[in-house]
Amino acid sequence: MEDTHKGTLSVQMGSQQRKRGLLGHCKALLDWYLLWALPGLGMFSEAYIIFSAGQIGPFQKAMWPSCYADPITDCKEEMIKHVASYIQICGIMAGMLLWGWLGDITGRKWGSRCVAFIMLSGCILLTFTPWATTAYGYFAYFMTAQTWYGFGVGGEYPMAASSAAELSAVAPELQGLRGRQVILVFSNQGMGNFVNGIVILLSMIFFGQTGATLDADGSKNVLALTYGFGAVACLVMVVYRAIYLDESKLFEEEKAIEEHIIQKQNKDATYAIWHRHKMSAYYYWPRQMVASAAWIANDFAFYGNKLQQGLFINLLYPGSTPYKIQQWTVLNSFVALTGYYMAAWLVDKHWYGRRLMQNVGFIAMFIFYIIIYAQWEVMGDKDGHTKAGTQWFQFLYYMSSFFNQFGPNATTWLVAGEIFPTDIRSTYHGFAACMGKLGAIIASLWISYIADKRKVFLISAIWGIGGFVVTWIWLPDTTGMQLEEYDRLQRYILEGRFKEYHGEAVNPRHLSPWEKWVYGWHKKYDPSLDALQFQAEMKAVQADQDKEAERQFKRMSEVGHAHDAEHTVNPVAAVPPA
Repeated sequence: MEDTHKGTLSVQMGSQQRKRGLLGHCKALLDWYLLWALPGLGMFSEAYIIFSAGQIGPFQKAMWPSCYADPITDCKEEMIKHVASYIQICGIMAGMLLWGWLGDITGRKWGSRCVAFIMLSGCILLTFTPWATTAYGYFAYFMTAQTWYGFGVGGEYPMAASSAAELSAVAPELQGLRGRQVILVFSNQGMGNFVNGIVILLSMIFFGQTGATLDADGSKNVLALTYGFGAVACLVMVVYRAIYLDESKLFEEEKAIEEHIIQKQNKDATYAIWHRHKMSAYYYWPRQMVASAAWIANDFAFYGNKLQQGLFINLLYPGSTPYKIQQWTVLNSFVALTGYYMAAWLVDKHWYGRRLMQNVGFIAMFIFYIIIYAQWEVMGDKDGHTKAGTQWFQFLYYMSSFFNQFGPNATTWLVAGEIFPTDIRSTYHGFAACMGKLGAIIASLWISYIADKRKVFLISAIWGIGGFVVTWIWLPDTTGMQLEEYDRLQRYILEGRFKEYHGEAVNPRHLSPWEKWVYGWHKKYDPSLDALQFQAEMKAVQADQDKEAERQFKRMSEVGHAHDAEHTVNPVAAVPPA
C-alpha cells in the first residue's frame, strides 16, 4: 500500500511539474509576443485604416453613387478620381517630416504618445463618416478625417522604427536580434491589413452584403463597424503608451553625452544642433539618398498595386461579387503577412542580412511583373486569357506581394532606422519614409491615368529594377553592427576627427560599394588601433565622470564589441582599393 501511495504521489508531482512547465512556456511565449505586438500597435492601425482604401470603394459607391459611381454629379470628378487617392498621403508625409524632426528633440516617448492620440481621434472621426447627410458632405468629411489620421500615421513611422531599433540595442535578450525585433514590430502592418480584410468580410456576412450588389444602409454599417474596431485598437495603443511607455534608453544616453560634451567644450546649444545637421548631411547624404530612393521604388510598386488590388482580382475573376473579391483580398493579405515573418526570421543571418534581402525582393518583383506584362494576352486580357494563364497570373501576383514584404517593404523601414546615429535617426528616417510616400503619390497619379492596365506591370517592373540598382550601389549592410558604434563614429565626425576613426563602422562588410570604392572609408579600418582608442575613450569618460557614456561603453564591451587588439585581424588588404 505504501509503495502504491508513493507511486501515486510521484505521478501527481510529475503532472504538476509538467503543468507548471507548460504555463511557463505559455507565459514566455506571451511575453515574447507582447514585446513586439504592443510597440507595433501603431503599424497595425496604420495598415488597418490606410490599406483599406482599395477595399472600401464598393461600399462608398453603394452609399453615395452620385459621388463615387459614374456619372459623378454631386462631386468634382477630378477630386474623386485623383485628389482623393493622394491627399491622405500628403498628410502622412507632413507627419513623417514634422514628427521625425521632433522625435530627435523631445524624444521618442512623447512623440509616440502624441501621434497615438492623433491616430485615435482620426479613427473616431472615420467611424462616424457613414452618417454624413450629403454626398459631398461625406466626401469632405471623409477626406478630412483620413488626412488627419494620416498626419498621425506619418509620425508613427520614425517613432516606432527608432524606438524598436534602440530597444534592441540596450535589451540584453535582444542582442544580435535587432533586425528580427524591428521587423516583427513592423509585421503588425501586415497583421493590420489581414485583420482589416477579415473584419470587412465578417461585417458583410453580418449585415447581409454577400449578394451581387451592396445596399446603402448595409454598406454604412459595414464601414462604421470596421472603423469602430480600428478605433478600439487605437484606444488600446493610447492607454498603453500613456501608462507603460518609457523613453528610449539609448536616446537618453546620447542626449546626456551630447549635453556633457557641449558643457565641456563651452559651446552654444543652438550652434551644436546646426553643426550636427551640417556635418551629418555631408557624411550621410549617400545613405539618406539610398534610404529614400529605395523606399520610393518600393512604395511605387507596393501602393500602386494595393490601390489597384480590386481591379486585379476582378481581372482574375470577372463578374465576381464584392463579397467574393473580398475573400481573395484576404488571401492575398495572408500571403503578404507570411513575407513579414520570413523577413524577420532571416534578416539577422550573416549569410543573408538586410542588403541581400532587399535586393532579392526587388529582383523578384521585377521578374514577376515583367512576366505578367509579357504574357498579358493569356494571363490578364479579358478576351484572350486562358484558365492556365489566369492561374499563373494569380500565383505571380500573390508571390509579388510575398517578396515585397520579404524584401524591400520590410528592409526599407528597418535600415532607415539603423544606418544613421541616434541624434539624427528619427529625422532621417522620417525624411526617407516621406520620400517613399512620394513614390506612392506618383503611383496613384500615374496609374490613375493609365487606361491599359498591362502597362502598370511594366512600370512597376522598371521601378523594381531601379530599386535593385540603388540598393546594390549605395546601401550599407548593418547586419551584426551595433548602433552605439554609429554614435561613437558620430562623435568623431562632430569633433572633426573622422580620419582618426578606425572602428567597426568602417569595416568593409558594413560599408556600401560607394563608400568603399568612391570614398575609400574601408582603408581606415584598423581593429588593433581601434581597440587602443576604445580603451582610451573609456578611461576618458570615467575620468570625466560621464555616467551615461560610461554605461554605453561598458555595454558595448559586454556584448562583444571587437576591441581586443590581440585577437583581431585587419581585413583591409582583402578589399580592392578605391
